[in-house]
Amino acid sequence: MLEYADARVFFLGLQDLASVISCRNMLYGLGKMLYVLNRDAFCVFGPDATITRNKERWTSGFGYGCVIRWFEEGVAFPEMRPNGCGMALAKLEELPEKRELFEGVARLNEEGLEVEGFEIKPDFGRGNHFFEIYKARQISPEVQRTMSSPYYAILHCSAPERKDEIYGKVDEGEWIETPIGRVSVLVDGAAKEYLRVWEDYNSFCKKRREAIIKEVLGDSEVILDKTHQGLSGANEIRLGCYDTKDKSGGSDLFPIALRWDLPVYIMKGSPNLSVEVIGRIGLRERAKRTELLEELKDVNILPHGGGYELSVPYTEVEVVQKGESRFFILKESKTNQKVISMRGEITFTNPSELPYNYRGMDVIEKTLEYDLGRPMAKLQPVTTLKV
Repeated sequence: MLEYADARVFFLGLQDLASVISCRNMLYGLGKMLYVLNRDAFCVFGPDATITRNKERWTSGFGYGCVIRWFEEGVAFPEMRPNGCGMALAKLEELPEKRELFEGVARLNEEGLEVEGFEIKPDFGRGNHFFEIYKARQISPEVQRTMSSPYYAILHCSAPERKDEIYGKVDEGEWIETPIGRVSVLVDGAAKEYLRVWEDYNSFCKKRREAIIKEVLGDSEVILDKTHQGLSGANEIRLGCYDTKDKSGGSDLFPIALRWDLPVYIMKGSPNLSVEVIGRIGLRERAKRTELLEELKDVNILPHGGGYELSVPYTEVEVVQKGESRFFILKESKTNQKVISMRGEITFTNPSELPYNYRGMDVIEKTLEYDLGRPMAKLQPVTTLKV
């Protein structure tokens, strides 16, 4: 099952430790899906391929920065745990004073905010979520009408108030035993209901982001709000990446936020992957063998950020599964015996326990190399709120 899954994982990421570990973990999640689906699914990792710091998602066998697509109708896999995370971009005519920002955040925290009857709990101080103010540096003539302001704000968050509605579906699924672990599966009416709940939840996430922006910044115009972690149909999920064709047909803009010390790039997505890119990076033969060439040409993937970079100096990964637990063993190359004598191995089950940083411009360079999108604007960070 792992070998079969390996043939159906396609990789566009950086060759670093985080992406390698993520791909190795995905073999288990995808392998279990293939067992249930009679071998009918695949995964594409984008330039920001990396680990997920969601322990339950990782333990279930899924990585991050990828598209997973399957073809059997009436089947869903809730262990991937989409949380509706996305980024909303708002126009600002003036640069807000820090005092006004602090007052807006304090008011939100103290007085609260209600959206569709739910009391909002701000979460842009958690994990990689943030509220950031930018100055426009480069705007393409192609989008000058849309992006006509000198300043912008991005809110990056999900909706923890209703997350249990989605995550709780794991326990409602039928648990199926496979040779590489058990998997929760929703079928027929339960799968249809799961998609309905997701669509309602995703709509709420967007309304929530817009409400928070207006509460903190006043009557600002939100010009885009794109989900990068969620279902993009009954048979597809995107974990940390955009669907560049979505309902806009390819005309929309998408923010790629790397780190607080680097610009945000506003991209227009390209139809991808092109035949030229598939051939150039050596995927054509395997795509034909697995009968997935046409699917790769229509994957339309674009990263939403840089992804996590693991700050540990190891070059080899070994995976050992015992029951439902997977042990990842990090060690130095056998050719580097001097280093081995000084540095021991690390064994872990949850990569969120490892030290990490966020990647930088390498992800943008890969995005351009694979023609996944075109930069339309560059925004320089002015103030980042992690509160």
